[in-house]
Amino acid sequence: MKCPNCQSTRIRKHGFYRNKQRYQCKDCARQFVENHQPNLTQQTSTGVEDKIDRYITSISTPSNDLLLNLQRATIDYSLSQMQPTLAQAEAIALLMRSMGASRVLELGIFSSYSTLSMALALPPQGQLISSGVAGKHLNISRDYWQQSGVATQIDFQVGSGLELLDRLLATTPVAYFDLITIAGLKHQYPLYYHRAIELLRPQGLLVTTDVLWQGRVLNPDIYDDPFTTAIDLFNRELAADPRVKVSVFPLGDGISIAIKL
Repeated sequence: MKCPNCQSTRIRKHGFYRNKQRYQCKDCARQFVENHQPNLTQQTSTGVEDKIDRYITSISTPSNDLLLNLQRATIDYSLSQMQPTLAQAEAIALLMRSMGASRVLELGIFSSYSTLSMALALPPQGQLISSGVAGKHLNISRDYWQQSGVATQIDFQVGSGLELLDRLLATTPVAYFDLITIAGLKHQYPLYYHRAIELLRPQGLLVTTDVLWQGRVLNPDIYDDPFTTAIDLFNRELAADPRVKVSVFPLGDGISIAIKL
């Protein structure tokens, strides 16, 4: 048995959920049940019932067909569970359209349908800079970017999001962003945040996914793993930062939306 999140085989039993054996990964702390099957509309959940999730989907604007096809094509990629959910990606794209965002930074690409969703929300001269890992999934994604006509607006940079942030901060003058998303390595969330906030323009948005981390942030001392600890620290630091106003919504595995004052 492998962890559906990080593919680790270091698994331990962790009680039961709806009469099914629940397991926890010793490496990333993700919890899952036996016979786990990925859900195309919501890979992670803080406990919203499936029927509610289906209802929400039914009353929302349908997703672009190419976006759905890309999600299906990359769902088996080993780190796709750490990608923003489709509902989160669509919400971010809606925010972009509402504020007319033309310069966007995405920290953390896995299956990359969120990249396509955001690129489709850009104006004709807009630019999306993204960072993440390379692999077969990226080649698949590039095909969909081309089909959607947004490939020239996506500047994908393979490598560390922290290194990308440092390079952007070192430019003179600093080129600020309208919106920045954080969805990369969970244990680096506070490090992403302290850099990203410096690159955000006034009234710009910082959007972060997985901030509820399947409810483990409620008991960080019990779980005591690097991901939970870092996400909890990020949440508390952002809430206490006088430079921003922030709200958190239980969409997917939690989404935090902060506006820079």
